[in-house]
Amino acid sequence: MKRIIHVSNFNLLRLKGCFINGMPTKISNGFIRNGYFVMNYPDRDLCRMFGYGHMNFLGKCRLNKHLIEYCRTIKPEGLIIGHADAVNLDTLLEIKNMLPELRVLQWSCDWIVPGAAKRNIAALKKYSPAVDVMMITTGDKKLLSQFVTGKNRVAYLPNIADKSIEDGQAFTLENPPFDIMLAASTGLRQFAGKDEQIEDIVDESSRKVPGLKWKLAGIKNNPGLNGYEYIDALKQSAMGLNLSRLNDIYHYSSDRLAHIMANGGLAFIDRRTGFDDMFDESEAAFYFSREEFFDKLDFFKRNPRQRMENARRGYEKIHREFNEKVIANYMADLLFGEKSERKSWKCEID
Repeated sequence: MKRIIHVSNFNLLRLKGCFINGMPTKISNGFIRNGYFVMNYPDRDLCRMFGYGHMNFLGKCRLNKHLIEYCRTIKPEGLIIGHADAVNLDTLLEIKNMLPELRVLQWSCDWIVPGAAKRNIAALKKYSPAVDVMMITTGDKKLLSQFVTGKNRVAYLPNIADKSIEDGQAFTLENPPFDIMLAASTGLRQFAGKDEQIEDIVDESSRKVPGLKWKLAGIKNNPGLNGYEYIDALKQSAMGLNLSRLNDIYHYSSDRLAHIMANGGLAFIDRRTGFDDMFDESEAAFYFSREEFFDKLDFFKRNPRQRMENARRGYEKIHREFNEKVIANYMADLLFGEKSERKSWKCEID
């Protein structure tokens, strides 16, 4: 089976946030469980080590030289890079020149709206001359087409569920400690088509649904959750608000969508994302207006059995259709020409 080096931020040094169930680990898990030989290469951690604790010029120089020698030694057939900003384009080109049969796949879980996401777009386009396949967690073909070079393939990358990481089953709890969870940072979020301060959304929800028990992290003076604490909180929350910065981009969401559903919570999702053609009404709680959101939040709080049934259906769907092995198999299909089962959500542009 083919050898792969996966270059990404595996967070071995900075133990902050929900890194434990991040995309890098899930992608590597999927390839390994499909029989591939995978070496994880933590670019940011190595950069800090080479730079005496800092991501500085010295660290980046040493990192790039090391990656070239690492590839020379391992001789991978596939190189996967995800948010590996410390790696230089010239480094990738040198590696490809050294290993002519090498295939390079770049993935990203950022939004890519021109004007609003200049930094994300620039980071992706930076590596275009060296990348054979680019995968992004946005399913809008027009947005994806901005990365087509004529020499690559661009495709949609769904958020991934992994039972070895997300082992919660909140749908089994009729009266869990928390009704709904939201882990985020203070600032604006698009809610029902309008930009609002995230704290205001929480406050209005509490007014409209009396007695609502929130699990908040990172907002309203609540500390963020790190590592397994984050998963444990999801396991104890009946529902979760899937609130990205923007919620009107087709098939785009932060990976909190997978975190909620894969741990058995009922996910509240804005219909503007288009995820209602990926999951149906019995698998998630979709809303378009704020009134629909508050009505459904109140309904599922008062009807735990219905909430449990819908959350169970969503849990089963995401672990069946979007697990790490299914997604890694699709990535291998694009990268190496391996055959993968066709799914309705697949979106590719040459």
